[in-house]
Amino acid sequence: MRQWMRSGFGLCIAAAAAQAMSFQPLGFESMGMGGAGVASATGSMAAYYNPALLSVNGHKTEVGLSGGVGVAEYNLAENIDRLSNDDLTGTIQRIADKAPTGPNSDQDRANITDALNVLSKMSKETSGLVLTPGGAFGVQIKNFGIGVYVSSEATAVPVIDQNHLDLIVLGNVAGQDLYAYYDPATDTYTTVDQATYESSSLEYALNNNLTYLSLKGLSVGEVPFSYGHAFETSAGTIGVGGSLKYMYGLTYDTRVSIDTQSGDLDGAFKDRDRSTSAFGVDLGAYYTPKAEPNLRFGIVGKNLNAPEFDTVTNRVYKVDPMVRAGVYYAGLDHWLDFALDVDLTANKTFLDDIDSQYIGGGINIHPNQFFSLRLGAMQNVADDTFGTVLTAGLGLGFKQLQFDISGMMSTETGYYDGNDIPRYARVNFALVSRW
Repeated sequence: MRQWMRSGFGLCIAAAAAQAMSFQPLGFESMGMGGAGVASATGSMAAYYNPALLSVNGHKTEVGLSGGVGVAEYNLAENIDRLSNDDLTGTIQRIADKAPTGPNSDQDRANITDALNVLSKMSKETSGLVLTPGGAFGVQIKNFGIGVYVSSEATAVPVIDQNHLDLIVLGNVAGQDLYAYYDPATDTYTTVDQATYESSSLEYALNNNLTYLSLKGLSVGEVPFSYGHAFETSAGTIGVGGSLKYMYGLTYDTRVSIDTQSGDLDGAFKDRDRSTSAFGVDLGAYYTPKAEPNLRFGIVGKNLNAPEFDTVTNRVYKVDPMVRAGVYYAGLDHWLDFALDVDLTANKTFLDDIDSQYIGGGINIHPNQFFSLRLGAMQNVADDTFGTVLTAGLGLGFKQLQFDISGMMSTETGYYDGNDIPRYARVNFALVSRW
């Protein structure tokens, strides 16, 4: 499991918060239906979405294997790539080496002017880059479920000291320190004292870890032992279920230079992780009215005991409880399904100012066992950075073996590793077998 999770983090960049993480879509059908699954995800994914659904077993056994990755961009990648292209640290060093007379090249003057504008902008806005690798191996046998479900949330967040944005450099003349304010517009230096340098210099902030890129993250592999049971009443069917989970966590907590290229961030995690274990508890329920057997309401509480994981810097990442409700309806003789989920809690992310609270749903068109087409959408009602996230999925194959691909894409676009990308995107591949 550790190698699987580490390879997922090879794609990642990490996050900053004491509480984590959001309710992440995993598996196959839910991915294409706006992330909905609390009332609809029976079979091998029930242990993850709602263990009560293990009592809705259309098949005696289902085995599902899936994996994918997502990315969320919050105004960061383009800015740090500009700082890298401006060679921020190298340019400042060259300007310091030429104090107090210069001259500096036109390129260095243009680079430092652009870099200062970028840093000023970054200091005033929430920004970050989040990658969310995930995977699932689930087995449902009658009313029991077991598996390995891996979800990750890894974020790069800039930390910029707004009191240290002045271009004051430390030079050396005849073996003596020289502190000078540099004006790139006129290519001139003005001598200042050491106290001014230490209280307001950008160079001082970069050299003393006051301005940096914070990389933090959490990848959790959970192994649930789950059971669901249904009760028939005069009003309809009530299902309840629970999961006791062994949870293996890999945490990351480190810093890199603010002008690190976005495509190089993954390498910063090598040998900077800490692994710890915990136990978690999930509880779920559903209700099907007697008068409408094709309708189902569901609710689940995940990580109700708030499990915690230690980091290499002795921080503690706590996975706060999450509560989600859902509704499912099977129409047109069970070949057109509808599902909708709503987060009842605003879930913390590794971005301090950003919460995750989604509403999402969609339809599943499956006129026969060979073909399944899903369409949906979801929206973060706690933050509008992504706009609407559109989802789709396609399943092909027979009951004994089906291949599935699903994807998510936001209507708002951002920038990563030199390319325009949706601000939120996710792709997932799966193999499913039922008997």
